[in-house]
Parts: sequence; structure tokens; C-alpha cells
Amino acid sequence: MSSSTNYSESFTKERFCGGDGFIVEGILQKHNIHTVFLQGKQSLHDTVLPTRYVAITIEFDNAVKRNWKDGVEIPPKMTRATAITKGYLNKFDRVQATLVDKVNADQLSIAISNGNKNSSLPPNFHDDAIKNLHPNKKNYFEFWADVDKFSHKIFKSGDEIRIKTMGDSIFVDSIVKMDSNNISNFAGDSNLGDSFANNIMKRYDQIESNNKQEEEEEDDDEWK
Repeated sequence: MSSSTNYSESFTKERFCGGDGFIVEGILQKHNIHTVFLQGKQSLHDTVLPTRYVAITIEFDNAVKRNWKDGVEIPPKMTRATAITKGYLNKFDRVQATLVDKVNADQLSIAISNGNKNSSLPPNFHDDAIKNLHPNKKNYFEFWADVDKFSHKIFKSGDEIRIKTMGDSIFVDSIVKMDSNNISNFAGDSNLGDSFANNIMKRYDQIESNNKQEEEEEDDDEWK
């Protein structure tokens, strides 16, 4: 199965791929080859995007903004886990660490559609698909992966996948199948596993646990 688009405007990375991008997780529904036929002249000073894609439709599960420092991707931003005193018996309520830049389906749709409120695709990209995508069909999104880079990857309907976008766009920077036997490193994409949210929680919990243990050891030393 294949589809195509005739596109007469600027089709460049500079136009569509600004911003930090997103990490999106969801369930693969289908994929097909989509070709863009460029009708107009493209700027010689900009990077023209590829024109053949694997169009990947997913059912949205969760998403978070990608996080960068000095051009290097780092784990998504988190609040710190804290303990709040409860009552007079030195009991504590623990406030879990949470993702700072988590986005919902509506926010993601507007960001990657170049401001198109009626579709999660930019205008004139693949109008035939609009009725089957968010917000018309809740939580369904289409992302485009360069055929030359991603056609060798083997996925099937029902697979849980993680997509990193090129900037705030529908264009795929990386895509992996989720594997619960592996542990995610979030910034890289090697050995990716459970939900990035759950894994980051575990990482921060471990840090907080280590810090608490060190504080207790210091207190013990003071009493010696």
C-alpha cells in the first residue's frame, strides 16, 4: 500500500524542523510508503527534506520534550523527589519525581502540525489521512521516516514503539521497538526498554536513596 502528495511550497528542514523535538511512545497501527512530489523550486540555501517516507501511524501513549545541553541530548527534565514532614512523629509523605516537559496529545498535535489546529499534519502534507488522525480520530498520529534510513527496520501492528522527532515535526529522527528486557538510556537509543517516564522515575529514586543513605552515614559519624 502506498500514497502520495503533490507539494508546491518550501519543503525544507529549516521550515518544518525547528524546536527541540519530542520523544513519543505509542502502539503501531500501520505503516505504508508515502511519496512527496515537489512541484516548486526549493531554496539552494536550505536543506531539502527527503521525498520518500515510511508513513507510520501510531496510537499515542505519552510524549515528552527532548532535552539538550550544548548540542548533546540529555535525559528529559524532572522535578526532584521530596519528603514532606507529616504530623509530630517524624513521619513523611513522599512527593514523587515527575516529568517537567510532558505533553498531551492536543499539545503534540499543534506543535508538530506547524500550527494546524484541524490536523496533526501540516497543511497539504497528506490531506486524505486527516480524517483518521488526531484530533479527528483521538490519539492517532502519523510520523514520516526517511525510507533510505528506516526501511530496513521491521515492525508490525501492535508493536510498542518510541519515536524521536526532528525538531517539533512529524519527521522521524529515530525509532525503536520497546523491549521490556532492556533498560532505556533516554538520550541515546541503544538498549531502549520500558516507558521513559518509568525509567527516569527509577533513576531519580535511586539517586535520592543514595543521597539519603549518605546523609544517615554522616549523622552516625557525628555520634561516634
